[in-house]
Amino acid sequence: MRLASAKPGAPVVTPHVSWFHPRSGCRASEARLRVAVVANSFKNKGNTPSSLSVVKGKVVPVGEAERLRGMKEDVSTSTFHRRDMVMLRRACLLSTSTQGDVAPFPFSGCVLVTKKTKVVAETYQYASGTEAAELQGLSLAGKGKSKGATLYLNLEPSYAMGEEASVTSIVESRVARVVIGMENPLVHLRGRAIKALREAGVQVDCLRSHLAGKFDNLVEMGLSSDGSVGFLDSGGDTLEQEMVMTLKLCLETNENLLHCVAKGRPLCVLKYAMTFDGKTASVSGHSAWISGTRSRQLVYRQRALCDCVVVGGETARSDNPNLTTRRDEGHAPTRVVVSRTMDLPLDCNLWDVGMAPTLVITERGAKPELQRSLRGMGVEVIEIEGLSLAKVADHLYDRGFMRALWECGGVMAAPAISEGVISKVMAFVAPKIIGGADAPTPVGDALGLTKMSDALDVTDIRYEQVDQDVLATGYLPTTTSLFHLAEEAYALARDRGYPEVASSVTCGASSSAIGAEENAVRFYKAWNRYGILSNFFCVPIELDGKMWRSVEHYYQAMKFSNSCSVEAALAMDEIAAQKSAEEAARIGRCLQSSKPSLVRQDWGEAKLEVMRNALECKFRRGTPAWELLHSTCGVGEMPCRLIEYSPRDSFWGEGFDGKGENWLGVMLMDVRDMDGE
Repeated sequence: MRLASAKPGAPVVTPHVSWFHPRSGCRASEARLRVAVVANSFKNKGNTPSSLSVVKGKVVPVGEAERLRGMKEDVSTSTFHRRDMVMLRRACLLSTSTQGDVAPFPFSGCVLVTKKTKVVAETYQYASGTEAAELQGLSLAGKGKSKGATLYLNLEPSYAMGEEASVTSIVESRVARVVIGMENPLVHLRGRAIKALREAGVQVDCLRSHLAGKFDNLVEMGLSSDGSVGFLDSGGDTLEQEMVMTLKLCLETNENLLHCVAKGRPLCVLKYAMTFDGKTASVSGHSAWISGTRSRQLVYRQRALCDCVVVGGETARSDNPNLTTRRDEGHAPTRVVVSRTMDLPLDCNLWDVGMAPTLVITERGAKPELQRSLRGMGVEVIEIEGLSLAKVADHLYDRGFMRALWECGGVMAAPAISEGVISKVMAFVAPKIIGGADAPTPVGDALGLTKMSDALDVTDIRYEQVDQDVLATGYLPTTTSLFHLAEEAYALARDRGYPEVASSVTCGASSSAIGAEENAVRFYKAWNRYGILSNFFCVPIELDGKMWRSVEHYYQAMKFSNSCSVEAALAMDEIAAQKSAEEAARIGRCLQSSKPSLVRQDWGEAKLEVMRNALECKFRRGTPAWELLHSTCGVGEMPCRLIEYSPRDSFWGEGFDGKGENWLGVMLMDVRDMDGE
């Protein structure tokens, strides 16, 4: 991702703000050069170079400058400066440093700048559940450099029971000002950190709320046909324009999160490649390759940015794809195959779960023999009564997925669009013509549109040349634009579809399942409400004479303990060294599957005791984690039942059908109730 600039050809903005002209935002030497160059154009109008001045980056006669500067300054704009926009864009760039290496999560970056405008810390959150960017930045700088400094964050930090560390650290470090790009859209976090900081005497300026309060037409200001901020096309270079541009970058950075909050579904992106005449394959079905090498490399990158890649049975049969990122390390998105009839080959690249996990979604009762065979290969198969693509999207959301790349053919793409599943389109157009009246097209006939006036508009479009290909990206009417998406997300007063007591998940809980039990707390993803209860929330624990980053690190490593094997010991060290619980789990599960001989023989019985020891250590009395766990006891009521809503795990969680054993929830309740006694 590149840093956004006010207009094409503008100088590249760097974090060294002391080099920049205080009004124009460009380097002082460039500002003087601008005056000298433009001065020549005024000579024929009776002006001299000495009669010119710079106002908001524009060269004007002195008389006009005095008039502009004499106008009353808008108080609502004076809070922000151009250097603030530079630093917020830098925070956005930092926040995506691990994008593609880990699964999607709320991306957060931090820049700490002293009173003398010196950047002393640039940090980012590594993955879901890991240490917050602002905590890292303040720790790196120390209290001496943090005192009186300005802290820049693209996303409002978390502030909820058990997650008070960020706000506490900011206040104790005596930071003078915090500049935030956008409030956290998650309802249980939205505005809470901002309010707490202000109550503690810290100046907090939030760009999104500032612009939303200042402009009634912020959504229209953010729309354009060429991907830039619409009202920048007027040719101006004002602070307000740069503010809107910076906000757009903040929203783009956490587009997945905004979509989950606003729609209650992952952001589903339809990707396809077609020829100049709109064909995705020849009449014979041959399609390798339509797009060029760089375009295909970009697709591999896009897969890494997603939780899953979705195809239909026809694609699995005809193309036999791998659907991987073509990398040996890093995040491996789940391959999802949707087939109502289970008309799938037994010999298929997608069934090799050593490359990446595979999930098959089918209609209840379809080919049970084939289902058993696939499960025997390690493929996860689930059955959904009355299967539809909308139900598929809902299930992906239940799994905690934030972004899904749909690489299906036109037969499946059409109903996905008509059912409102697809929000965004990525179309690669290659300079080729194949012809053929019966050759397939990106979208089939299921839309049922017969008039051009009924055609679906694609808006907020961006174009990018990729070698000889052209990539066009835009939003379908279900979303319209990034600013429409943000407006919808921030308009929600409560988590979409969840009852008050059990609204424990904002991304990843079925409203129908939650409604089945009112006095229950469901948890799953680390960024959700009650996320600390998850094993993937990194709370360091000390067990067996060693520090572990999280319960998940310890649990996965213990699979290979109680062994004299050097290889098993190396496996434990590798798991312990991982920066996130997500990575520790991926390595542990992969080794357990590929090298079962390394797993301790009594693991089936020992794993319960291992987990119990880890949980007791994590939820020690007086810790933030204990406070949150203890809060689920209720006041004058029966204690809440704790449920790990994990559709993929019927042992530790309640499973896809809600009938799982939920051992993690049971153990947490035991730890909670034992401590209460």
